[in-house]
Amino acid sequence: MVVKKKVKKVIKKSVRKVSKKTTKKVVRKPKKLVRSDRLKINLVLKNLILFAILFILSFVIYNVSNNEIYNNLFFLLSMIFGFVSLAFLIVLLVFFFLRTMKK
Repeated sequence: MVVKKKVKKVIKKSVRKVSKKTTKKVVRKPKKLVRSDRLKINLVLKNLILFAILFILSFVIYNVSNNEIYNNLFFLLSMIFGFVSLAFLIVLLVFFFLRTMKK
């Protein structure tokens, strides 16, 4: 029997010369959107008023409704709106506290 020898194929890679140039890039920090304290307080106050009105409205409908499904739905909505309005009230108090500490 004749044994065949395995021949390894050599793959030639084309070599490309790359010139390395160093360039200095100016890295800029992203600008932060700075809002004044007055705009922040106005935004929080508007949201507080909105969610307080929604809380009161859903609580009144919860007390007026006779159907059990509506009763449960408006109770859940009043709880959610109440907690959100309470959160906005806390944020508003924090802003007022920070304003007095700043002066």
